[in-house]
Amino acid sequence: MNSLKTYLLAGCGVAAVLGAPTAHAQQAETETDGIADIVITAQRRSESLQDVPLAVSALDSERIKEAGFKDVEDLTSTVPNLNISALWGSSSPKIFMRGIGNNNFNQTAESKVAVYLDQVYLSAPSGQLFQMYDLERIEVLRGPQGTLYGKNATGGAISVYSKLPGRDTEGYVRAGYGNYDAYELEGAATLPLSDTLSARVAGTWSKRDGYVKDLGTGKTVNDAEQWAARAILRWQPSDAVDIKLNVHGGSSDSTHNNSVHRGIFDPAQLALGNFVKMSANDIIAGNAVDILGYADPNPDPYVNTYEGDTFAKVDLVGVSLVSDFELGDGYTLTSVSGYEKSKRHVLQEGNGAPSTIFTIDWGPSTFESISQELRLSSPTDSSFSWLVGAFAFHEKGTVHNFYNLASVSFALGFDAFDQYYTQKTDTFAAFAQGSLALTDRLNLTLGGRINHEKRKLDHRTFATTAAGVSVFPGPLFDLQLSESWTEWSGRAAIDYEIADDVLLFASVNRGFTSGGFNTGAFNDPVGAERIFNPETVVSYEAGIKSTLFDRRLRINATAFLYDYSDLQVFTFTAGGLQFIENASNATIKGIELEVQAMPVDNLELGASVGLLKSEYKDFVRETGGVTEDLSGNRLIGAPNSQFNIVGKYTVPTSKGDFWLRGDYSYSGHRYYDERELRELSSQGATENLNASIGYTGMNDKFELSFWVKNLTDEVTIIDVVEVGLFGYQNVWYNMPRTYGLSLEYRF
Repeated sequence: MNSLKTYLLAGCGVAAVLGAPTAHAQQAETETDGIADIVITAQRRSESLQDVPLAVSALDSERIKEAGFKDVEDLTSTVPNLNISALWGSSSPKIFMRGIGNNNFNQTAESKVAVYLDQVYLSAPSGQLFQMYDLERIEVLRGPQGTLYGKNATGGAISVYSKLPGRDTEGYVRAGYGNYDAYELEGAATLPLSDTLSARVAGTWSKRDGYVKDLGTGKTVNDAEQWAARAILRWQPSDAVDIKLNVHGGSSDSTHNNSVHRGIFDPAQLALGNFVKMSANDIIAGNAVDILGYADPNPDPYVNTYEGDTFAKVDLVGVSLVSDFELGDGYTLTSVSGYEKSKRHVLQEGNGAPSTIFTIDWGPSTFESISQELRLSSPTDSSFSWLVGAFAFHEKGTVHNFYNLASVSFALGFDAFDQYYTQKTDTFAAFAQGSLALTDRLNLTLGGRINHEKRKLDHRTFATTAAGVSVFPGPLFDLQLSESWTEWSGRAAIDYEIADDVLLFASVNRGFTSGGFNTGAFNDPVGAERIFNPETVVSYEAGIKSTLFDRRLRINATAFLYDYSDLQVFTFTAGGLQFIENASNATIKGIELEVQAMPVDNLELGASVGLLKSEYKDFVRETGGVTEDLSGNRLIGAPNSQFNIVGKYTVPTSKGDFWLRGDYSYSGHRYYDERELRELSSQGATENLNASIGYTGMNDKFELSFWVKNLTDEVTIIDVVEVGLFGYQNVWYNMPRTYGLSLEYRF
């Protein structure tokens, strides 16, 4: 398969007859064969996936374990039109869904895909790539989720649910070892404390050596160590009361050096004092230099020379209290209270080279949030069911960044600058959604949300020496900004059951992403004072959900069209400044197909396909006296095509079950800059093949498996950032082939 056309034809052909075993969140006791039912809470009620008029991908604990998922980033290989990359470990993820995402790497950059952990909203990027362990399920809602999931859900929502304690003692322990001297330990246990009280404790720890060799020291860098733990106390004094107290925390510590340096200036022109950018081919070939005349002499992306040691540290802690009260006659009151705190400290060597242009000490920064949601839902057995609720959220982020640019102080007039800022956010919302059964098979759903948000920023930046001593009597910037916005979002949907287990649906959804302030690293006083407003998207969507052939085949398909207004674009200008602006409108349209099949017993096969077309509209801007018309360009991080194929075959024996599993994913060419520059792109499609083989025995109590990720050892570019003022790019590559053994015991 050497062409995109061949890949797409193959993917679509497989998808027509196969299906991705995406989830078995809960299985009815009466089902003994075929594809199990999937129960989700995407609409804040327990419903079958096939009855919900939404584009949702769901994964249960078994699917998560089989695929070897460790954090939210791994979902990219399963969910159509979803791309997640983590350039600096878990400290600053970039999440894109259906072409909607945030390319901003600063600490206040809220994701346009809302992330929830046990129904609690996680706003700070440093808290979103938490480790996935001992989970009940994951639900990925694609498209604007403005009614029930609130602000910043223009792209969609990712909801992760921990496994809750039950009535019986049970649990597991797992240990693993792999290449790069990788160790892993994980375990969980449910402990009944009384007839009404139970607890579940779970934890995970992993450690591995780096896979990037630093020629300067002869050591490997980009090593990582992380741990996480959780304790859930569940009280059920009666059938009408269910209260869950969840205390959790974790930490990640890694060396930060993992990008490759790539110059962009013409060396001959630089020798004459001219800063001239070379062609894309020359830049990619390594013929260009940075502002200091350096070019990386080593073409191997996993071998580099760095100036010094760096690190990336993230610490997380949180508490949530989720309470469900049945009030009688089918009415339920739900309270979700949450507290989340994340600390982030990153030391970044700016250009990934021995001739350090600058270093950035990002932090330490702290983000704390408190949230409270109340929901009241009606019975579901009447022709009209409804849900109403209110939401309050407060967050305080405190950031201290130090930028050491002593090597290029001639470009600024001083050696460094010290940045301090505090941002406070207060959000209040009210929402309601109702569903009316027009006939036995036809339903109408209407929902709406009103959201008010206020933000305040206290931002100061000082010009300093490399030692941090101020060189001017006062700050370069001293800003006190405040702004508030009131926005509405909503949903109208209709669904019709044309036959048993075949559902058609169509919907119109409106969502928005909140406005904010420009707290970027490199800014001028004018840029720092810019306030960007909310962006909105209206989505038109239609789909089908079907379960066929005695539950042997499941096909879910969705088509959508987005009308995007006041698009927030993160810009890194040729002059080196960065800011967010409401720069453009945009349109996005696409098709998604998820199919799941069990053609014979013991064989699960599947595929999913995502096709996407996106373009900016009316996007004209002036930078450095040059007018750019970017209308018609593709949105950042939005490939035209994605698909994955997965299969698992099990051989039952009297001694246990032997199984073989494999999955393959493909993602088309992606641009990492709105200008559609080839040197700022993935430089082609990316592919990944994973495989595992294992044995399960002792009445399902024991499991041994051998796994390989990136089996063909593909080398692909996952992101590129250009700092044009200093004449270089940072290029990030995927992880090379990894493999290992895993041993699990269940009790």
